[in-house]
This record gives sequence, structure tokens and C-alpha cells, in this order.
Amino acid sequence: MLVDQSKSLKMGIAAKQCLHTSDFLYLDHTFHDGSDDLDLIQATQANREDLVTSILNSDPSQRFKADSQGRTALHWATENGYSRIAHLILSVQTRSQGTSDTGTLAKDCLLLLLDAQDERGQTALHVACNMRREDLASLYISLKASVNVSDHSGNTALHRAVRMNQETIALMLCELGADVNAVNELLWTPLHEAARTGNESIMAELIRRGSKLDAMTHNKMTPFLTAFFYYKIASRGSAYSNLESVWKTLVEAGCKLSQTDGHWTPLTAALSCDSSFIAAILLFNGCRVDKSGRWGRGILQDAFSCSEPMIVKLLVLLGYIPTPDEVSHCSKQIPMYSRVFTRLRGLGSSLHRDRQEVVRWLRERREAPPSLGECCRVSIRAAMNSATEDRSILANFKFLPIPVKLQQFLAMSDFTHYLVDG
Repeated sequence: MLVDQSKSLKMGIAAKQCLHTSDFLYLDHTFHDGSDDLDLIQATQANREDLVTSILNSDPSQRFKADSQGRTALHWATENGYSRIAHLILSVQTRSQGTSDTGTLAKDCLLLLLDAQDERGQTALHVACNMRREDLASLYISLKASVNVSDHSGNTALHRAVRMNQETIALMLCELGADVNAVNELLWTPLHEAARTGNESIMAELIRRGSKLDAMTHNKMTPFLTAFFYYKIASRGSAYSNLESVWKTLVEAGCKLSQTDGHWTPLTAALSCDSSFIAAILLFNGCRVDKSGRWGRGILQDAFSCSEPMIVKLLVLLGYIPTPDEVSHCSKQIPMYSRVFTRLRGLGSSLHRDRQEVVRWLRERREAPPSLGECCRVSIRAAMNSATEDRSILANFKFLPIPVKLQQFLAMSDFTHYLVDG
């Protein structure tokens, strides 16, 4: 707190020296002079470089004037993409008044200008990121604009850069110390924004710098479930094409495997998107086996209708106990998958035959309860899931003081034995 007060006092003194007058007030990095004479702002909005140059030569302090929205000329130049005017505003030499340290004064004035916030709390860097002005954003970053200033919604420049899919700017901000775990008023982190856009390069950098993989928003969405939500609502023109890759990145980085928002878990989300690949990864890595799927029905039915048949077997081997009604429901679903459908699904597809085989296998399992070994496997994997706080258990099997064969059994290395022959 003392550091902040000292900084504010120093910046306030610098502002007064920069402005050469006591008529300007410094408050939250926003400047107001109480008059309607905002010539520099009007010249900037009109993109009149000649007028801007003339005004700055006669009165450099006009750089710090703000309009009724709390915006300086730099805000407006940034929003409109007037790069030349922005450079003119930033390059004005500050006149020194009785100070021996002109360089320090000029630097303080420049930082005041860069960090001035409008009525929404946005700095010029926020505006540059919002409007995808990468040239200006990189300029402000290079001039040491504060990278962790939050607007009134809690968004930092990193939030905005990631949301607008500006990869270069996001990486620059990270390199200069932007807080990768900053949260806005809705508790979104930059990683949530990266999951929303599906930018794997930004995700990898945020994760490398310690971004929290399981941070939850105000409505309890993790980055994993954020990717799922925006995949589901994506329009055809902005298809979210790399969902499985994003999910795989999060799982391999060590996100929780079963964290729920009250409606969805990673497993039910994967099944909803027909992603057998991710569902299998989650199950192999040790996620908890959900007892119910969508609309309160058993998850086995979702797995049967949405995924490869082998996911049904994997669920059962990992502890899911199907009811007779569920097996009957799966059997009734088979005629829905006609030969025409299976042919369209892919050359040589055996989906129809595999589903029939899975139903037969489920009926046999009803007659032959799981072995003691399978029961022990389910219990041990559940205990390991709890010990790792719901993260991947695969790397931990080798540390168990048991024979390699048993390690492989617990890791489901024998699962291919249960696969239906193609």
C-alpha cells in the first residue's frame, strides 16, 4: 500500500510538471481540464496530422486532456488506427521546469499518457487490443505501458489480446510479465479466453507460464468446459475445428479430469461431442466414471449412441454397472443405424456389427459378474484419482511396489483384449 501511495504521489507531481499548470487534476490516470476546448482530440478524430502537429507544438499539455468519456487523443488515435498521429502524440518532447532530470520527467509523462484510463478503465493498450491494432499495441508495450492494469470489468490487456486472438501481442505481454492468472469480474482468466478461441499456441504459452488449468468462472466453467461450450455454439462460419486438440492439451498439462459445472463433466461433454478419442483419454487417465448422462439417464446410453462401441466396454470395465433397462435400450437403438448410415460414416465401417457385438457382451456381463481382479482395479484407480486430486494417474503406476504385469493391468494395458475384432 505504501509503495502504491508513493508511486501515485510521484506520478501526480510528474503530471503537474508535464502540464505546466495547476488547472489540471490527476485522478485514476485520467485528466480533465473542465473546459470544452479539446482541440487536439477533435483534430485527432478528424485525422488531421497537420493540426495535431501544430497544436502539440504550441501546447504539449493537450496530450493529457480528456473528453467527456475520459478519453485522451491517444485513445482516439488508437481506436481509429491513426498510427502516425499516435506516434506524434507520444514523441512530443516535455519541457522541463526547474528540474535537473529532464529524462526522468519525460519518461514519467510518457507513462502517465500510456496508462491514462477512460471512463471504462481502458488504457490505450486495452483499446489497441480490443480493436486489433497490433502495431500500436506492440508500440505501447515496447514503451513500457503497464501490462497489468485492469479496466472496470477487470480485464487486463492480456485478456483482451487473447480474446481477440492476437497471438503475437499475447506472447509479448506474457514475456513482459502480464499476470496469466488475472481474473475479470466474471472470473475469466486468459486461459478461459484462449479455450474460447481455440488458440493452441497461446494456450501452450499460458500453461507454460503457470496458468491455472482448473480456474472456474462465475458459472463454474473450467477452461475445458469453456472450450466445449463455445464449440457447441459456434456458427458454421466460425467453426471451432480443433476441440479435441485443445482438450488433449489441457488433459496432458494436468487439468482435473472430472470437474463439473453442475451440469457437465469433461466425460459427458466429450460424449456429447461424439469424441470417443477424448472420452477414452479421460477414462484411461483415471477420470471418475459418471453415473448419469444427459437428461438424467444413464451415461451408458449416451456412450452407446454418441461414441465408438469400445467406450461402452471401457465404461463397464472401469466400474459402471448397467441396468437391464439400459441394455434393452441399447439393443433397441441398433436398428436406428442403417447400412446406408454406416456406409456414409466411412469406407469399411463396421459400426453396425460392433454395436450388436457390444450388446451381446453387455448381456454376458449381466450373467457373469466382474472378477475380483476387476473390482480391485476399479477400487485402486479410484483411490489413485483421489490421491492425485482428480488428475492423470497414468504416470503413477510405475511407482507402485507391484509386478509390472499388475501395473499394466491397473493401467488398462490389457484393454485391447476386450476390443471387438474388425
